[in-house]
Amino acid sequence: MEEILGLVSVGILVGLMVIYFLSELDRKQYNISLKNKNGELSRLQHQRDEIIKELQLKVSEKTKIKEDAVALTYQFAASKNLFTLKDVEVATKQIQNYYKSALESNSTFKMNFPEKELLSFEPRETLSILTIFNEGLHNAALYSNANYIFNIASIEDGNLNLITHDNGMGYDRNLVPNGDGIQTLWKVTQKLNGVLELTSTIGNGTVVNAQIPIDRF
Repeated sequence: MEEILGLVSVGILVGLMVIYFLSELDRKQYNISLKNKNGELSRLQHQRDEIIKELQLKVSEKTKIKEDAVALTYQFAASKNLFTLKDVEVATKQIQNYYKSALESNSTFKMNFPEKELLSFEPRETLSILTIFNEGLHNAALYSNANYIFNIASIEDGNLNLITHDNGMGYDRNLVPNGDGIQTLWKVTQKLNGVLELTSTIGNGTVVNAQIPIDRF
């Protein structure tokens, strides 16, 4: 009987030791996870802070309309740590509404975004995406004389396509040099490891398509 009680006691002791070591392991793993999470939050908050600083120091745009639209993109990108494609849709709609109101435009602005998409964007990535849409919108709203201006986001062949399409007068790209807006589009698209396709013909409107690899996000 004493031997049995001894074995039981040993078993209980071993069990308690196992529980202790497992608890200690869980605690360490939790602390590591918490540290990583806090580090990630700090990194994202730093992005937001830098975006606000950049806006404050940004050189004035050539027009007040462009300057206000750019400010919208910066303010939205600095508003939280992570964004979805639905958030980008909301922000793009705000930019569309701004141009329509500020220009008293007769153009009809439309959108087509995926209903459900699980992509996630950091503040800096969100700013780049909104800059792509804003540059396309600015050119279309001011210069195209379009009846319709579309902003489209689609997922195809491993890419996130960010498209601005208008049915305006178009232009001959061989005769018209790239302005500041187009140069910005090229730079921002390259920053996202993407490819920019710009097509325009006289009488058939203009299409700006930035193709961004989704494994970038």
